[in-house]
Amino acid sequence: MEKSRKYYQELISVEKDYKAMTKNFLIAFASGGGVSILGQLFFDLYYQILNINKQDSFLYMTLTMVFISGALTAIGIYDNLGQVAKCGLAIPITGFANASVCSAMEYHKEGIVLGIGANALKLAGSVIVLGTTCAIIVASIRYLFEVIL
Repeated sequence: MEKSRKYYQELISVEKDYKAMTKNFLIAFASGGGVSILGQLFFDLYYQILNINKQDSFLYMTLTMVFISGALTAIGIYDNLGQVAKCGLAIPITGFANASVCSAMEYHKEGIVLGIGANALKLAGSVIVLGTTCAIIVASIRYLFEVIL
C-alpha cells in the first residue's frame, strides 16, 4: 500500500507546464470554433442562398462536414490538421467521420464486407451505442413526465 501511495505522489508531483496547457486549450477551442463556423457557413449557404428549408439545410450541412472530413482523412490531410488543432477537430462530427474513415481504410485489404463493412464503425461504434442509449433514456423520462403532468 505504501509503495502505491509513493508512486502516486511521484506522479502528481510532476511539474506541469501550464503555459503549454493553456496554449493547447486555446488552439483546441479556436479550431473547434472554426469548424463550427464552417458548419454555420454551409448551413447559411443551403438555407439562405439556395433556399432549402431549415430541416434539410441542417442535414445537408452535416453531410457536407462529414464528407469533407472523410475526404481529408482519405488523402492524409486531416491527421496533419489534427496535430495542429489538437482535440478541436476530434469533438465535432468531423471527428466521428475521421474515426470511421480511418477504420475503413485500415481494414480495406480484408475486402468490402469483412474489412470495411465489419470494421468501419469499430472506433465510433461505442459513441453510437452510448448516444442511442442516452437518447432512449432521455426520451423515456420525457415521455413519463408528459404522461404524468
